[in-house]
Amino acid sequence: MNHLLSTMLSAVLCAPAATLTLTLAPDTAAAQDQQALGWDIYPDTWVATDGAGRTLPTSSEVGLTKSDKKRDVGIFYVTWHTANCHQGNPPYHADVTKILEGDPSARLDGTNPHWSPWSAAGSYHWGEPEMGYFLSADPYVIRHDVSALSDAGVDVLILDVTNSVRYWEEWEALFKVLEDMKSQGQKVPKFCFWVFNGIPIYCTQEIYDRLYRTGRYKDLWYYRDGKPLLLYNATPKWDSTPERHPLTDNYLYDADAVSNKSNPHYGDTLYTRKQISYYPKYILDFFSLRNMWWGYYNWGGSRFIGKEGNWSFGLDLGDPNVQKLSPRERTSTWKGELEEIAVTPAQHPVSMIGKSWRIGTGEPKLNEYDLPVPTFVPSLGKTLSRPTAYGIYYQDRWDEALSVDPSFIYLNDWNEWTAGKYAQNPTVTFMGRKGSNYFFVDQYNEEFNRTIGPMKDGYTDNYYMQTVENIRRYKGVRPIPVNHGYFTAWEGMTEYRDTRGDIVHRDYDGYSGLHYTDSLGRNDILVSRVGVTRKSLLFRVTTAAPLTPQQKTGWMLLFIDADNDHSTGWNGYDFLVEGGQLKACSSILPDSSAVWKPVADVSTRVEGSDYYIELPRKLLKLTGKHITFDFKWADNPRDLKSPIGLALGGDAAPNRRFNYRFIWDAR
Repeated sequence: MNHLLSTMLSAVLCAPAATLTLTLAPDTAAAQDQQALGWDIYPDTWVATDGAGRTLPTSSEVGLTKSDKKRDVGIFYVTWHTANCHQGNPPYHADVTKILEGDPSARLDGTNPHWSPWSAAGSYHWGEPEMGYFLSADPYVIRHDVSALSDAGVDVLILDVTNSVRYWEEWEALFKVLEDMKSQGQKVPKFCFWVFNGIPIYCTQEIYDRLYRTGRYKDLWYYRDGKPLLLYNATPKWDSTPERHPLTDNYLYDADAVSNKSNPHYGDTLYTRKQISYYPKYILDFFSLRNMWWGYYNWGGSRFIGKEGNWSFGLDLGDPNVQKLSPRERTSTWKGELEEIAVTPAQHPVSMIGKSWRIGTGEPKLNEYDLPVPTFVPSLGKTLSRPTAYGIYYQDRWDEALSVDPSFIYLNDWNEWTAGKYAQNPTVTFMGRKGSNYFFVDQYNEEFNRTIGPMKDGYTDNYYMQTVENIRRYKGVRPIPVNHGYFTAWEGMTEYRDTRGDIVHRDYDGYSGLHYTDSLGRNDILVSRVGVTRKSLLFRVTTAAPLTPQQKTGWMLLFIDADNDHSTGWNGYDFLVEGGQLKACSSILPDSSAVWKPVADVSTRVEGSDYYIELPRKLLKLTGKHITFDFKWADNPRDLKSPIGLALGGDAAPNRRFNYRFIWDAR
């Protein structure tokens, strides 16, 4: 048995009886997943403080992993940033945030020259993603996405076919990365599809034929009720467009089967009908089906939100009828049980319900950049100048979902990023302004979008970390291990693990002629261990291959938060071990990097893929018989100006801005 798991079980068995029952009746599916997982990195035991100053909860706050019922989290994962978006020449101009920063008056006129030239894709980014204006098939981006979502506790990626576009090249790239990571023993999300507008019947038939019929990537299919899940339009003649679709082309149609008696499908209406009006029986039998659309009070002439089998990808809270419903009444049921509720950071821009909107107070007044003026942030209990950064609307929806505790929470979205800008004549009302000659539907700017994935600059990864926090509250977590006794040998010590294979390099196109490269990855950190003697702290870190030659800067950095106080040091780190020296953070520079003052030379050595460090406990002020501190390894980071610099380039263990917490008792 892995020592960390053993330590956790010991902690559980020593816990009060009230918590013991949670571990004695594990969910069968969860237990099977655990048995199949060869490289559990225990991300739910990691600790962190995000850019908004919010600290991730641990088991003492959210309880141990809940096992009384199935609890899954799905997220809308967009793959529409296709290869054709590379057309054009840099620099890339189609970024609403940068357009309005350049000329705030552009918001008043859709023909303002700052709106052009736009990208060949004909759409605009609301802001710049953390990894640049990427394309969906970029394996570097996919791997970082999958790693982050797995660490957060997301169970399924919901793939977009809502407008009948099939992104086979991008899906194949995604599936290959999922398979590769899974083959290394790592937990990855499963996938399912969501069809709706246009020709959903035909799309479903094609997806079934190319994937499900042949069993391709079967170990990545997401199941509900023992069948692969399909989110679909249950009344395909109706969709969100003005058109009606009483009939659609039949994917299986075979003209030869109509008249050729030797054709094996001769006379079989499944193959001889050129058009069909509903999903064939083989589709209805194969999939577990849920009707999925926006959370309207009524849709297609019938009550929609909260009804049996009607999943929603957001709540139409601009409708007073939906506002009046309780969270329970907004939750979809299945066989009478509460099943699904949607949690989104905002709604569509045309609704004027942004990231700072609340029931009762509405959307704050907007400034010249169409961003909220200083607004009260409930989670922090004070008025802040950039309320968009704190997820006000998002937390309200999470609080409602957690109060209901359904078996599935749907998040919209991870990486949509772009939306079309539509010229209007006659004019319309947009952003509360009458007479607008344009509007955006799905995304607009930093306040009016539903993206959870990290952005470059701005609020960085606040929405991702807020997602991690709330998934922990939804599912519970495993306890942080407690270590006992003085060091005797490395064998049997708690293993603090990191993702395998996360030092991949990047060499891939982006939007509008851009090309991205990253060759910083070199030492793939796998396992860290810590031992305690009466005078020293001993660190051992192991990499996947023999360590590269030592360098004076950027090589196998060890960060230590000795006082467990994020407000001290550099992003909480009081000490840094670099180049054989223990250094203390003495000040923070204007560019947010730190001045690290040498404290002492320390003992280090390299043995193949192992790196050892010995630090005097006295210098770290970690004496006594009970100590707790947080630590992190980083190799060849992009920069040391923020934790995001550690998240991109090289390797960080644990990932992104997370830390390991070391708890030790001499007994």
